[in-house]
Amino acid sequence: MKKAVLLLLLLACTPLSSVDTPLNQLKEELYVTQLPNEMTVTVKEMHSLPLVTIQFWVHVGARNEPLPYKGIAHIFEHIWFKGTATQPVGSFHKKVESLGGELNAMTSHDWTMYYVVVPSDKFDDIFPLMVDLLLNSGFDEKEIEKEKQVVVEEQRFSFNEPERYLDDQFGLLLIDKHPYRHPIIGYKETILAPSRQDIMDFYHAWYVPNNMNVVVVGNVNTDETVKKVVQAFKDFAPKKLPDITLPTEEPITAPRYNISTKEVGYSYLAAGYVGPSASNNDKYAAHVLNTIFSKGESSRMQRILKKEKNLIVRGTSIFAPLNDLGVFESIAVVEPEKKGDAVTALLLELSRFRTELVSDEELARAKKAILSDRVKSQEEMFQVGFNIGESWINGDVHEYTDFIENINKVTKEDVRETARKYFNAYTMYEVKPKL
Repeated sequence: MKKAVLLLLLLACTPLSSVDTPLNQLKEELYVTQLPNEMTVTVKEMHSLPLVTIQFWVHVGARNEPLPYKGIAHIFEHIWFKGTATQPVGSFHKKVESLGGELNAMTSHDWTMYYVVVPSDKFDDIFPLMVDLLLNSGFDEKEIEKEKQVVVEEQRFSFNEPERYLDDQFGLLLIDKHPYRHPIIGYKETILAPSRQDIMDFYHAWYVPNNMNVVVVGNVNTDETVKKVVQAFKDFAPKKLPDITLPTEEPITAPRYNISTKEVGYSYLAAGYVGPSASNNDKYAAHVLNTIFSKGESSRMQRILKKEKNLIVRGTSIFAPLNDLGVFESIAVVEPEKKGDAVTALLLELSRFRTELVSDEELARAKKAILSDRVKSQEEMFQVGFNIGESWINGDVHEYTDFIENINKVTKEDVRETARKYFNAYTMYEVKPKL
């Protein structure tokens, strides 16, 4: 199964052209409704291919986990596919594959999502099976213990892969109290800790209709699709969600730095800041800033740090706006003897956003890159569904259609003011080679 992490490569620069022409296809109507049990249903018709993606979005992730059971959201993601009284273990996978489809699931800090992509005329073959998996999970003890070991192996791999380890350690250093500081996958001891009953309790608390969005995108009829969803979940009763109190992060007022050693050939650097949350309009300027900094060969990281100064082997950055706060993280892989100069240059380039206006060309190129990525994503039904679901998680499903319009409104002054607001005392973590 997939685990959504901070390190995602999102955008690629493309030649400049009008940024308004392709917006019509992004403005196609979404049908959004709420069922009597408060489940959200979102349908987008796309008739370009005879396919459909069915996605179950649940507004629960690592953010909602008890501290002793970090990783339980991801564990249940694995358990979800492990059959019901009428579906033996492995039968759902075989059914989807027999139809030429694909399936997977993802866990993030704020959400868990399960999806299939199948021929649209097979909707009635697959959708009832997904509903059965959601409502009637078997919670087989042997399968639970087996999947715990699978997740522990994933965690071990993350610990030993330098860039994933770096990302995890950066989060622990950047965030003091909020659950976002912990790796989504958890830790070995917390992965193994929950019992079958603990996992069932987590499921029954959060997997309720008033915490879900069923997203369907593809060659379907909206009215017929909604009727099928209504019928499938007519007996799925809503329930009050657990009360959780999450700590507020204090502003970081002084630089933070930490280091560890591993059997690696390069030095790995992560530098960044707490940024705007998913509900804060500053996020649009932060997306533009992030694109200017590292996306494409003309970005500052690639052009200045890599090509002109030859200080990094490779690098990227990510801006991740989460429900409660955002994270801006830049990662650079450098030759150990160049580490000092690379750190200085990296921090200098980030601080320039606070003191200087970006150029007209940089601003236009960044907007074009973001638009190009967004339009390209419309070619894949899965990605359309993902963008819709993520917008819902962020608080407004209709942001899916408004995203580019808001990006186009960003000015050079907005980028500088966003950097001034959030790019203050930096946090840096380094993984260096053992001597």
